[in-house]
Amino acid sequence: MKNCDKQNLIISIESSIDFIESHLDSADKSIAFILKKHGVRNLEKASIYTLQDLFSELYAIEADLR
Repeated sequence: MKNCDKQNLIISIESSIDFIESHLDSADKSIAFILKKHGVRNLEKASIYTLQDLFSELYAIEADLR
């Protein structure tokens, strides 16, 4: 996968996190739990597969909040 694809995925993850934080009171705990569950401390260092799984989970939460 190209580096620009990974960057686009990171941008999408950050966007989902921003949306969740603005619509959910317990966002900090929820997001921290999901990041820990996927073993992510740094989005830039995570594998593309981990980022895809992370985005899928965050986007599902975002979709539920819409």
